[in-house]
Amino acid sequence: MLEREIEAWAGKGVRVSVRESQKGELLVFHCEIHGARDSVRQEVLREIKDSLANELSHIIIDEYEKFLVSRLVDENYAYLSSRDRDIIKRKVAFALDGRAGRASDLQDGVERSRRKSRVWARLAEYLEKENEIVLEGFITFRLKEYLEDLYDTVEEIAEDYLTDREYREFLRLLRHFMMRQKNKAREVNVVRLGEGYALYDDKMKPFEGEVGSFLANPPDGMDLGVDDVIVSAVVTLAPERVVWHGSKDNSPCYDLIHDLFEDNVALCPGCSLENGPAQTPTTT
Repeated sequence: MLEREIEAWAGKGVRVSVRESQKGELLVFHCEIHGARDSVRQEVLREIKDSLANELSHIIIDEYEKFLVSRLVDENYAYLSSRDRDIIKRKVAFALDGRAGRASDLQDGVERSRRKSRVWARLAEYLEKENEIVLEGFITFRLKEYLEDLYDTVEEIAEDYLTDREYREFLRLLRHFMMRQKNKAREVNVVRLGEGYALYDDKMKPFEGEVGSFLANPPDGMDLGVDDVIVSAVVTLAPERVVWHGSKDNSPCYDLIHDLFEDNVALCPGCSLENGPAQTPTTT
């Protein structure tokens, strides 16, 4: 950027030089304007600052942001494996681009452009009054809102990832438990009746025995909701197939059963059971 500015002003007869020096861990650029009237010097300085604000906004968002995200993840989630942290970093990068993990999203880059514009505005405002800028110091002390937004994004993505990971581990444990069951049911029919449910075997008969008793009288002190009771019964029965009767909307029970059994869940197109038979073991 500085080279382009130097060449452009040289063509107008104004000599601009840039000298590099090392100051501790900082690489310093000294920009000087030679042999020009004060009005010209002010014009050159203003245009260089405008270009500088534009280029630094690109550097902060396109380059430095990767470092900031990596540092936030590594410092706040050091207890996770490097693989988990890398996954979170990739998910954060997608989210910051507005893609949320979808490579073909039409919103690609929109969020990045928005952040870049906000950073550019703060840079331009600062350089309008100042002739020196330390990039890392500017980010730390002048872009606090940007850093807070970045932290919030990292935290949200990380928490979503950890919640999903815990859920997948929960499903794995349930499947492992079902594999160890000796007397597995061939099929379980789950019938949704209003706010309650009923379970039937493959012959459309209510379950009896321990499962029937559990459904009729769930143990006290376990703080089980109706969906928890049904899922617990289905897992205990460990069926090869589950048939769902009734609406699946807004049903945590269906969501968990579907995730647990995947392709072995079938939806009933409609039958008499969904009208609510008079005598069935039902949990409400």
